[in-house]
Amino acid sequence: MDALRHVLLLVHLAGMAVLLGGFLLQAMSNDLRITAPIFIGAPAQLVSGALLVLVDHHIDHHLDAAKISTKLVIALVVTGIVHATRRRVPSPPPVFYGAFALAAANVVIAYAWS
Repeated sequence: MDALRHVLLLVHLAGMAVLLGGFLLQAMSNDLRITAPIFIGAPAQLVSGALLVLVDHHIDHHLDAAKISTKLVIALVVTGIVHATRRRVPSPPPVFYGAFALAAANVVIAYAWS
């Protein structure tokens, strides 16, 4: 079970890198649209995070319910925004940067909330 947790953690971190990297590349190029890395990274984060919680619960790791709930809500919102605006070219700047900020906030919450 521990090996599965490590694989899921690797997928979760890769999804984070793809999601935030996709947002950064688009923001730096001033081409605010939802590209394939963003479109793939958002649900990868959501699914791998949910599976990590299930595995951690099964292993009896202590989980902070408030932290997990907050991160889940943010991940759902980011995924919803990404899926809702994927065909709008360019994405409205407040929506694009809002989704980017929420995705980055999820990383900060994961790191800083103990």
